[in-house]
Amino acid sequence: LITAGFIMFILSPGGTDSLVMTAWPIVGIIFGAVFLYFTLSFTHNSFHLFLGIFCSLSGIFFGLVTGGVIPKTLHEWWPASVIFASFALFASGFYKACKLRIAYTFPAVTLLLFGIVFLLFSFRIIPGSFKSFVLTFIPFFIISSGIFMVVLFLLQQKYNQFYVEEESEEIDIDEEELFDKGL
Repeated sequence: LITAGFIMFILSPGGTDSLVMTAWPIVGIIFGAVFLYFTLSFTHNSFHLFLGIFCSLSGIFFGLVTGGVIPKTLHEWWPASVIFASFALFASGFYKACKLRIAYTFPAVTLLLFGIVFLLFSFRIIPGSFKSFVLTFIPFFIISSGIFMVVLFLLQQKYNQFYVEEESEEIDIDEEELFDKGL
């Protein structure tokens, strides 16, 4: 019903005139809904969850942009897809491990930061060219990325200490039998 409502909203009069501009957000919403349904019902695959979340978020958001509900054009909003990929990566990593893992969190945060920077340049909030910005601030990004990775690693080590694996009863019984036999 949610998917059908968004599709009807996108197809309502007052939106874009181009069939392609109207159709691709609908296709994204449908693919996202299908991937989410099959992931949560059958496969439980984190990659399928990533695709479902990414396609759904992108389809809904860009449907609202092409429908004229969100101001500006797709040319300016394209970095939002990078931010949606970061949300989907974070959610799929948490879904797979049921806890924060640096292997998913670091790329997700990196994509989020890149998406925000790209949005700032896309909306001309930061004047100048992206190339000059990168050449000026690349050492800062490298240093802050390294610090962020160390902090995430330390947090993960601390978080893992709360999970103490218990020995199973089978191991205890085997040890008792070996002790009784004198081995």
